[in-house]
Amino acid sequence: MRQLLEVEHLNYRYDGTGAVLRDINFSVQENERVGIVGGNGAGKSTLIWCILGLLKAEGAIRLFGERPSRRNLSRVGVVFQNPEDMLFMPTLLDDVALPLINRGDATESAIARAQEVLGQMGLQNLVKRPAAQTSLGERKRASIAAALAGCPDILMLDEPTAELDGRSVRQLKETLTRLKVAQLITSHNLGFLQDLTSRTLVLSEGAIIAEGPSNEILSDTSLIERAGLI
Repeated sequence: MRQLLEVEHLNYRYDGTGAVLRDINFSVQENERVGIVGGNGAGKSTLIWCILGLLKAEGAIRLFGERPSRRNLSRVGVVFQNPEDMLFMPTLLDDVALPLINRGDATESAIARAQEVLGQMGLQNLVKRPAAQTSLGERKRASIAAALAGCPDILMLDEPTAELDGRSVRQLKETLTRLKVAQLITSHNLGFLQDLTSRTLVLSEGAIIAEGPSNEILSDTSLIERAGLI
């Protein structure tokens, strides 16, 4: 399969502190779902931010075989942990259409695409509501709709199950399972990743200490305990 993301010897440190990420190496292939787990402060979110160029790291990052650029970053959909970072317009329809309009799509086609992806997320009856009048689970799915609107080749999700109840986690898992797009997902929810992903990376103190099939990695109690997850 084609490699969409390649990370080689990635290192990052905040000014005046020790290394936050240390010699990170991994890749994500077409249509693959990869999980990243680690305790608080392990570097999961920092890794996502470095890939997106929000933080300047040392090492090599390649998206679709090239160095990250505005052009190939447009092929990456991002879902941040807090949906309010993405949903702030008068309606969910406006929220999802806005990125398309900003990139130059005609308003009519942007709205049509926004309605389509909101429908895929099961939110077709909520398109005229503001995010504040929806549940957290609905806002999470609306954030995914906003990320999918531009037809990305890879979707990156940072702690998508945070603060969700069991029913909302199940609905989110079902939604992500249906998507025909590569996914890189950070999460503390081991059961969620075990059901959803084929491969998992374990971060501890900024380094990958294990990588392999999700069923094997996430059922290794001693490894998960060493990583600070239980």
